[in-house]
Amino acid sequence: MIKRSTTTKFSFLIILALLIGTILEGCASKRYMNKALELEEAGLISEAADLYLRSLQANDDNIDSKLGLKRTGQVVLNDKSDEFMAFYRNSQYKEAVYAFRDVQKYHNQVKHFGINLDLSENTHTYYQEVKDIYLNDTYGKAINALDAENFDNALSLLNEILQIEPNYRDAKQHWVTAKFEPIYREGLSFLKSGKNRNAYFAFDQILKENGDYKESSQLQNEAREKALIRIGIIPFSHLSLSQKNIGDEIQTYIRSEISRQKSPFYEIIESPALSRSDLSYTLLRNLLLKKEESYPKLPSNIDAILTGKIKDYSSSTSPLKKTKRKAWLKETQTIQKEDGTKEKVTEFRKVYYYEYSRESHFDLSISYSLTSTENKKVMVTDIIQKQLRDRIEFAEFDGDHRKLVPGTWYSLTRESQLDKIYDDSQSVKKLQSHFGSRKELTNSHELKKQALVEISTLIAQKIIHYNPEI
Repeated sequence: MIKRSTTTKFSFLIILALLIGTILEGCASKRYMNKALELEEAGLISEAADLYLRSLQANDDNIDSKLGLKRTGQVVLNDKSDEFMAFYRNSQYKEAVYAFRDVQKYHNQVKHFGINLDLSENTHTYYQEVKDIYLNDTYGKAINALDAENFDNALSLLNEILQIEPNYRDAKQHWVTAKFEPIYREGLSFLKSGKNRNAYFAFDQILKENGDYKESSQLQNEAREKALIRIGIIPFSHLSLSQKNIGDEIQTYIRSEISRQKSPFYEIIESPALSRSDLSYTLLRNLLLKKEESYPKLPSNIDAILTGKIKDYSSSTSPLKKTKRKAWLKETQTIQKEDGTKEKVTEFRKVYYYEYSRESHFDLSISYSLTSTENKKVMVTDIIQKQLRDRIEFAEFDGDHRKLVPGTWYSLTRESQLDKIYDDSQSVKKLQSHFGSRKELTNSHELKKQALVEISTLIAQKIIHYNPEI
């Protein structure tokens, strides 16, 4: 019953809002119409037609506004048609084309409200004539601009042609050349000068906006292959088993994050040869410098090696600590005195409540480097320190904690001068805040997961943003 009543009320409000909106639109429509009538009587036909149009835009059922737009709109359309004919007679072909487009636009705008204004068939015939002349002339200029490799000018002219006549001759085909040939040539230039990433994006723009153009797809693949950096990740160096485990986890996160970035220029290479735990910094250096032939060879398709060192690592979650605390329970009751009057009496009773605390932490310091296997150049390197903490402190009471008042007392059963009650608002507020505190701790495992995501994201982004061509 409640749900149906609420729905009914909501529906009523919607209907009411629509009704109010309709009334307001009707008022606006009538206001525009009255002003249009005044302007029409004053001979300001164009201005009156504009207001009749605005009146119908506010309320398209206004019959008087339709009749008014029928009268004044025809005059406006005739004036626009006369302007077109003047351009036509003077052989001003461009001006004539755009004047007729204005005629056509106004005719369609009025027709939207069911009003058909008279437009001479001769006007259409004359427009077709000047349009053919103007487009043929503009087309010739566009072709000449293309031949002269003035692509910007050609594109501007072809844009105009296609706006006037979308299927004019082979203008679309030439538009593609004017639009994408400069980008294509720029891509070729980038490729020739070793700017392979820039070349990739130039051809990528063509493929996204037009599909293949000439050999753009093939050239994009060539640019990507030349720009691609294939990364091998070797085990991070460590001093303890716990550091080894966290290092292995970081590597997994980094692989995942680099793949998630979806960069066309980086690829992770997986190989059993990279999983050997003895591939430390020293071994890697000897490998690259070929000091020891007995060292295992790295896969030949690797362009860079990602190495790391766990410098410091600790993670823990403490047990829940429970502490017994003293307080006072404030109770107020109303008593009836012997004379029949009532009086409120407040009493304080000694009680215990319990405070709980627990904390967790995750600390990690790691250094890493991405080194080229070709020239031994360090491409990316950094040190990351991550420290995450969480702590909870809350209180519980076997009763109504809202009646607790802070204080101290010496004995639960005897009064003492050492007993203290702090019944001021600030002290009470501070005590009560413990009872509304969060009780769920983010443990060290969850902190570790958060930290590894953040660390791997930082490393992956720094690698992805590295551009050897700059």
